[in-house]
Amino acid sequence: MRVAIFAMGTRGDAQPAAIIGAELARRGHEVVLGVPGDLASFGLRMGLDTASIGIDAHEFMGSEEVRAWLASGDLWKIMNGFSRYKRQQTERIADAMADISAGADLIVSGVTTEDEAACIAEWRGVPMACLHHAPMRANGDFPFFIASTRRLPRVVNRLMYPAVELAGWRVLAADVNRLRARLGLRPAREPTPRRLARAGSTEIQAYSRFLVPELADWGERRPLVGFLTLSPEQRRLLGEHQLDPAVDQWLDEGEPPAYFGFGSMPVLDPPRILELLSTVADRLGLRALVSGAWATTGVSTDRRVCVVGDLDHDTVLSRCRIAVHHGGAGTTAASVAAGLPTVVCSVIGDQPFWGARLERLGVGASLRFPEMSERALVAAAAPLLAPEPRERAARLATRLKTENAASHTADVLEKIHRS
Repeated sequence: MRVAIFAMGTRGDAQPAAIIGAELARRGHEVVLGVPGDLASFGLRMGLDTASIGIDAHEFMGSEEVRAWLASGDLWKIMNGFSRYKRQQTERIADAMADISAGADLIVSGVTTEDEAACIAEWRGVPMACLHHAPMRANGDFPFFIASTRRLPRVVNRLMYPAVELAGWRVLAADVNRLRARLGLRPAREPTPRRLARAGSTEIQAYSRFLVPELADWGERRPLVGFLTLSPEQRRLLGEHQLDPAVDQWLDEGEPPAYFGFGSMPVLDPPRILELLSTVADRLGLRALVSGAWATTGVSTDRRVCVVGDLDHDTVLSRCRIAVHHGGAGTTAASVAAGLPTVVCSVIGDQPFWGARLERLGVGASLRFPEMSERALVAAAAPLLAPEPRERAARLATRLKTENAASHTADVLEKIHRS
């Protein structure tokens, strides 16, 4: 079959899409990957036919205005800003996706391109599968994570989702129906999730049933496949399989450190954050390994602190004592798979959900990135250094190793095509 896979966002969106594409290509299927132009390397280096969906991830996420919103934790400004940006680019994105999907037998889409992909799949008369990195549809176990991560009555949880979908539809309806008109489709009168449900579209849950056991048997339409993580060979293709010798030596010369990394999240004042993290590690009695493009363009080490750019999590985290990061699904998967108790300092999206999950499972703690202070970080991390959280994290890591998300996802997609 020919499969078109779309993802819009940061590395946390593009990389899982490329992993699925690589597994399908390995099985002999024809794959085309559509991602922001500045993330195309994830597909190209894995040998996939890769095209830009007409934008660059840095256009939105890298702007000073958005960085300030993210750092402040003002979720509604972030969401409204993203909606405005996407509305400005919607024709360019949709045109690129329509071209990329030519000849496809199946379309797979992440959340941020779901509305466009659903229209294009209907136009082409082919099935569509969704890719979700946290629970996005109505269930009684969890509230919609953007609104809350608290324990709420099951009926409240269930009612929250259609209310959020309708609110989003009021914003998106005009744009979706303009696209549908351009494609010669009738106007839609209900949100995309409802149309997908009526069509019986599969919504792949790309996270572990061991972290979200409440949804382990969510149903055939929503299989929990596990976290989509890079294989050793894929890390080699991406050039991330070798650790800088200076970092390797630093790790060998002392006790396992605390790992601090915030991915693509904004750090507006790197010197202040570096000083904060160094102080926190010192109060915990640990060394500090600080990673991120925001931190440095090289490697800086002293006896207590090592500062480096982006790192291969698989190589480094197993040599650490505890992790502190933003709580993206991919980074959460990496720290849990390494058996590390984890402090999530969440900024946006599903990050608060994963922080709350780790806290509920007794292997982590959660706070918001704007609330990150010496006192808050020490209070969150110190209890996780006890033997019990470490033992629980190790047991969870062992369970995660039983999942093969890429293979499971490819099985699901092949079954859709056969049916």
